[in-house]
Amino acid sequence: MVDVRSELRARTPRSREIHERSASVLAAEVVSTIDMPHPFYVAEAKGARITDVDGNEYIDLTMGMGPHVLGHAPDPIIAAVREAAPRGLQVGIHNPHQETLARLLVEAAPGVEQVVFANSGTEATLYAVRAARAYTGKTRVGIFDGSYHGVHDVVLVNPHRNSPREAPVPHPRGAGVPQETLDHVVMLPYRSTAAFDLIRKHRDELAAVLLEPVQSSNPRLDHIDWTQELREVCRECGVLFVFDEVITGFRLAWGGGQEVFDLEPDLAAYGKIIGGGLPVGAVGGPSEVMRVFTMDRRAQAQSGLEPIRPIFTGTTFAGNPMTMAAGAAQLTYLRDHRDEVYPYLTEQGDRLCHEINAFCEAEGIPARMMNARSMLHLHFGKEPIESARDIDPSFREAEREFYLHLLYHGVIVPGVHIGFVSTAHTPEDIDRIAEAAAQSFREIRERGLI
Repeated sequence: MVDVRSELRARTPRSREIHERSASVLAAEVVSTIDMPHPFYVAEAKGARITDVDGNEYIDLTMGMGPHVLGHAPDPIIAAVREAAPRGLQVGIHNPHQETLARLLVEAAPGVEQVVFANSGTEATLYAVRAARAYTGKTRVGIFDGSYHGVHDVVLVNPHRNSPREAPVPHPRGAGVPQETLDHVVMLPYRSTAAFDLIRKHRDELAAVLLEPVQSSNPRLDHIDWTQELREVCRECGVLFVFDEVITGFRLAWGGGQEVFDLEPDLAAYGKIIGGGLPVGAVGGPSEVMRVFTMDRRAQAQSGLEPIRPIFTGTTFAGNPMTMAAGAAQLTYLRDHRDEVYPYLTEQGDRLCHEINAFCEAEGIPARMMNARSMLHLHFGKEPIESARDIDPSFREAEREFYLHLLYHGVIVPGVHIGFVSTAHTPEDIDRIAEAAAQSFREIRERGLI
């Protein structure tokens, strides 16, 4: 039996050196969720491949944690950045690229009339929550178990493990989140009609309900009817329905989750793909709601709508010309090639999921890959999951070893175990990933872990 750890150590001496040296100055590398099974450092990323500092090449399913829908460093985006860079990397005031990217967002999403840019998905959901509170005059926020909306305090919650499934109790995802913050959260059960009852019960306190069209920890598309009913319940209760499209925007379809689920939210948060690979966030929605971002009272008065006290937003890099140019190049390409891009992404994502699941079923492997088109997540366990609360912790060692073996066989999946297919992945790449997964399953079974 191959000693995978020893083999990887032998392959990656420079990565090991960097890892050991950097520990003295970096409290965390990247972010705490990126827990790779073996330390390695990227020297180059192009297309569907990553090359590490030791010269080893891998097929990458990380895709920058989602932004690189066209693969790493695609030509249209590199060309846009090269053209924009000599004119100024950051100016802090208006630049014409902002309008270009905003118009592409408005064109793609039927519920979006105006846009405000930010620097990350976290900032986007933070602004959306603040806008909802200002618009409704209410303060509490509905968040579903299994969701992820960034790292500001009000969304850093999980259901307490001992709380009922149909009435989950919020619990901090990590230290540093005050109890007072949790008092502003109504935890909701995902994919359950009990959520509707809780929203009705708290309608006078809820400013907004946040929902990822597809949860990254539980990617699936069999809840469209439930989501549409959720939207109607929010409308009935005067609660703003906020779609977190940070991951799904321009990935599921040109119109994102709004197109796939056939609904218009009151606000939508964006990130990842709309920046073309550079840091970005955005909030979009109808002008009626988006006017809470308008600090110009004269403009508010001219709108003919009742004046509303605006929220405060402030950031140095939002709307910077580099991100705007890169994002506009990516969205323009996706718009102009949507009839080829999205069927291809869906076909390859579905095929990889089918091949891995067929192997697991035939071999009696207690694992199942879930996907929503080109979004992927592999779960270990004997039973299918309905929500992230169903994930079986008893397979954690097997899971970690599986990804170590997958890396040994030349495929990268990040520590959060979410994968993304891009247009740069060829059908042959998908075949190689499926075979690497099968071989990794065989090897961890030989070790007695499954």
